[in-house]
Amino acid sequence: MRHILSALAISIALAVPPAQAEAVPTLAARINRAATFYQNRDGFMGMVAVARDRQIIFQSGYGYANLASHTPFTPDTRFRIGSLTKQFTATAILLLQQDGKLKTSDPISRFYPNSPAAWSSITLRNLLTHTSGIPDIDFGLVSKNSLHTPEDLMKGIPEKPLEFQPGTKAEYANINFMLLGRVIEHASGEPYCRFLQERIFTPLHLTETGCDTNSNQAPQRALGYRPSAQGPVAVEDYALSTIAGAGNLYSSTGDLIRWTEALHGGKVLSSASLTEMTAAFLDGYAYGLETDTQYGALDISHNGVVDGFFSCLDYIPRTKATVVVLSNLLGEGNHTTPGTLALDTELVRLSISDDAILPSEGKEANVPENTLRAYTGRYRSTATEHPQFLVVTYTDGHLYVQNEGAMNESARMYAETQSKFYLTNQEIELTFDPLIAGSLEIADFTATSGAMFMRVLESGTPIPDRGSSKDAAPTRSLP
Repeated sequence: MRHILSALAISIALAVPPAQAEAVPTLAARINRAATFYQNRDGFMGMVAVARDRQIIFQSGYGYANLASHTPFTPDTRFRIGSLTKQFTATAILLLQQDGKLKTSDPISRFYPNSPAAWSSITLRNLLTHTSGIPDIDFGLVSKNSLHTPEDLMKGIPEKPLEFQPGTKAEYANINFMLLGRVIEHASGEPYCRFLQERIFTPLHLTETGCDTNSNQAPQRALGYRPSAQGPVAVEDYALSTIAGAGNLYSSTGDLIRWTEALHGGKVLSSASLTEMTAAFLDGYAYGLETDTQYGALDISHNGVVDGFFSCLDYIPRTKATVVVLSNLLGEGNHTTPGTLALDTELVRLSISDDAILPSEGKEANVPENTLRAYTGRYRSTATEHPQFLVVTYTDGHLYVQNEGAMNESARMYAETQSKFYLTNQEIELTFDPLIAGSLEIADFTATSGAMFMRVLESGTPIPDRGSSKDAAPTRSLP
């Protein structure tokens, strides 16, 4: 799956037939149409920007940076960007490697002399790729305002056993990049934020990017909100210095485009360092970046989450396109992103191909009947506890899906490609994998969740793989 998703039960509802839309002549108009669709249907609020070949082709805001004062968004509006911070941290590590002050193969004990014996085989590369096995911090403690430094938040972590042997598994954990933030300080002799300012922000003229130590004082800032039955409600504000290195930066759409074009254009790192940074390790994760080719071209991306904010940043090398979606509306507990992830996914597809079929436009691809019929059957989720069953059927040239045993009608599936389908009234995408017999992956972009299903025989056993060596990708926690 292109975005990092956590497993969750999927509820299929009856789909409403989409309105047939007239052709939209320009790319900018299609981008605006998609953003407006998710704003009207799901409540998306934030800034959207898309660039190609170093030219911004679209940049616009939807809703308000401050609802009380009706302050509109601008290209300079500053958003908390959460885990997009990680790619800046990774870049700083590689700059220090180029300076000869460290190596990514260095053991973490070089910078943490008092680290436990269990950490002896953990390298900086393990931290960069989330393969260290170090248990994560309790992110919920950040908002309580009783902790002021990363050391406060990391207290007690070294005494805990590793969750797996370093390098054998990828498990997303903010602790990895918080530790890297401290490595940057040890190796450079400077505070984390000053190093980033001197080596990245100032040289690249990123004037709207920096460390968010007290967001109440930040000018041109967006306030964070969560949806409620009465409309968006402002979230509690707190300083992010506790998660320095992992999620403490703010930025704007304009700065993130400048940053992405400079990074991937070879203006920040040497060619060798950039290659190292973008080389995928386990589960497609590189250094503070995720790589994926699900939509037919390489997409180098990451998402970011901080209470009240959800951010998406993608770079597509084939078309030299950058997609930025920054939202200041996020569900309580960071479990729902009204329209944001679905919108970003559409814009990535559109950046890869001008002919992409977008759910927001209500159209669909032509898929042969024999292909559609091959997808029908009963599917069982791969969850070991409380498995869920779906039934996919074919009627009058279309596929339908339904929760087994549910009283509601089945929902019609609309084709985006030969193997990818969507539901019109939900942010749900269903993907059949032709390389794995009977494999169905479902992504719910509203809840930033997903699940893997396998077709089963009447006896309830999974249909065996037809010789493919590809393994189904496990789901992972959202950053």
